[in-house]
Amino acid sequence: MVFSTPAAAAGASSEDALSEVVVTVNKMNSQSVIEVPAAIQAISGDALQAQGATSFEDIAPQIAGLQIRDLGPGDKKYIIRGINSSGDATTGVYFDEAVISGSNANDGGGLQADPGMYDLDHVEVLRGPQGTLYGASSMSGTIRFITKKPDLNSFGGYANTELSNTEKGGGNWTVNGALNMPVIDGQLSARLTGWSVDNSGYISEPRVASGALSGINNERTDGGRAQVRWAPTDALDVLASVTVQNTRSDGSSRYTPAGVTSWGAPGVPGLEPVQGGDLVNTDVTRSPWEDRFQIYGVTVTYKMSSGTLTATANEFDRYVNFNFDSTPILVSFGVPVPAVTEEPQERKVGSGELRYASSLAGPINFVVGAFAQHETNDLTVHVIKANAFGNPAGPFISANSDDALSNPNGNTFFGREDDRLNKSYAGFGEVTWKATDQLSFVGGARYFHETLDGQQISTHPFGGFSGAPTGYVGNNDSFSKTTFKFSADYKMGPEALLYATFAQGFRGGGLNPANLPFASGIPEGFKPDSLNSFEVGAKGKLLNGAFEYDLAAYLMQWQDIQVSEVDTTGAFSFISNAGNARVTGFEFSLDWLPIDHLKLGLSGSAQKAELTSDQPPIPGNPYTGKDGAQLPNVPSFQGSFNVDYSAPLTATLKGTLAGDLSYRGSTFTQINQASPYNVGLAAYSLLNLRAAIASKTWTATVFVRNATDKRAEVDAIASQQDPLAILTVRPRTYGVSLTHTF
Repeated sequence: MVFSTPAAAAGASSEDALSEVVVTVNKMNSQSVIEVPAAIQAISGDALQAQGATSFEDIAPQIAGLQIRDLGPGDKKYIIRGINSSGDATTGVYFDEAVISGSNANDGGGLQADPGMYDLDHVEVLRGPQGTLYGASSMSGTIRFITKKPDLNSFGGYANTELSNTEKGGGNWTVNGALNMPVIDGQLSARLTGWSVDNSGYISEPRVASGALSGINNERTDGGRAQVRWAPTDALDVLASVTVQNTRSDGSSRYTPAGVTSWGAPGVPGLEPVQGGDLVNTDVTRSPWEDRFQIYGVTVTYKMSSGTLTATANEFDRYVNFNFDSTPILVSFGVPVPAVTEEPQERKVGSGELRYASSLAGPINFVVGAFAQHETNDLTVHVIKANAFGNPAGPFISANSDDALSNPNGNTFFGREDDRLNKSYAGFGEVTWKATDQLSFVGGARYFHETLDGQQISTHPFGGFSGAPTGYVGNNDSFSKTTFKFSADYKMGPEALLYATFAQGFRGGGLNPANLPFASGIPEGFKPDSLNSFEVGAKGKLLNGAFEYDLAAYLMQWQDIQVSEVDTTGAFSFISNAGNARVTGFEFSLDWLPIDHLKLGLSGSAQKAELTSDQPPIPGNPYTGKDGAQLPNVPSFQGSFNVDYSAPLTATLKGTLAGDLSYRGSTFTQINQASPYNVGLAAYSLLNLRAAIASKTWTATVFVRNATDKRAEVDAIASQQDPLAILTVRPRTYGVSLTHTF
């Protein structure tokens, strides 16, 4: 809730006044956050840099109504207003104009890219369905990362370095910076941004046969962005950009807590069950991973007297090489042999949009556009015997001669490939009617159509091929959807706004690995699910602009929820449509300047998310959700409080003392809390503190993150093979940061 564009309160200096971010969420015109008739929260790039935020998880606790289901770096699910289930991502994510929402193939809506948050203008979180302007997956909301664009007239930039230490870990460092370079003054400019982050690991792994390991979940991230902006006339503006990032780690962030006995094979040397402990991972193999992505984009805007025409084309390419310990799965099948599963996955999302936003002098204005997307997603799965160092004992070989069950010298247990191709297009529009100076109405609609094609092949069945190798098996489907939006807002003078909105959201359907030789009764695909949202809100300013408020209450009705099921053998999972749910909630965001130099912020949300019909029976699973059951991963309350006191120390120096405290209520991980695999996640609070001294061009900061060293239970996994694994935040980390602007 710290914003960037000055909006000085009467009687206060612009430096002390509350301030606002300018956004273009309606794709028509720029508005301050307080002017947008919708539930939106925005955090400026300056605030991100001041807090030392390097990823979205660092600021997520400050966002009312937002949760992150975190299964480790590169495998996250963003949850807004309690809407979460299997299938595609329920929250749309954009990097400028590029779609980077999580994939629905094989990962249940996770695998959300985590771009470094450096040299950003701001981050926007739009709560509530955004199906009209932002389309599929923006069912519960949209998150937008907006980069700083090249300045056509000024040379400048910044450089930042940070050194820190993590308890239970070690030393960390970060270097990042940006350079803005006009080439032709007022017409052509370039902006270069780079970052490198090295974070120590804090998870130990004592079970590897060759010897105990420490700090296995270390992270090294290197990234950069190049932008070129050309504006030969006042009407034409062309922006081309490329962002690249590569993240690597040596192991998993999961740990088995103290008091929990791990999986194991009693009597088998090296595989006997062991006791967990603080930040102790009980795997017997190593789980390195790598995440590489590139985002390419070209956006052309042409301003006319009647409006603005925008054309944009973007490409999001991502490669993830994910590895995990599959020994507990083999042990559960009576095969006590260490093994590693390799899952390299390559995803390419090409998207383009053409839209026209009017700027007419009359009471009616509109935005209309067309959108198209082409996505491929190729997954490979290899299960291979592990050696004493916890690494694959050899390469994957599809032939029966390398089968690890039938051949003592074989290394291969299982292999398959799953390739997907999704094509979609949409037409959308919104019309705004300013009926009076105070009263406005908005109506919008979006038509969406998608075609899905997939093919799968078993490259090495469990136990080897019993006959001739099976070739590719394909399936396909197509879906269409139309969503609508209607809203009204009333301005009670320049400092207050009331609004009411009905909006629909949806996410696309998907394919299952249907008709494979090793599965039975699996449908080819599942259709889109959707929701209807009713929302009322109020926002404005009081006390001559020294106090700002943003309040919203909502009711959402969710139909045809995409849920996980298993086939008739009980061995293979798939997704189908079943059941309905209702979510009710209230959100608030308050900012106050009680005295000169002191800024206070408070935000929070209370919500109740529950099924309104029974989940259909699943063979072999008696723990399906029942009417009235609470949805998982949705705390009844969460909130954040921040304080910032910044005042002059001398004529040239300013000092800052700041802190933020976030709270998340208790929740759980399964739709049926009676399930033996449900994990209750305890409530927690996180405290961050910082102090800074700044001149006109230099800022030095000392900080403590997670000051109380809390083991916050942000997520957990429990299964028959692995009794319990917890994921937590980074332990207490303290350090210094130095920034120079020029």
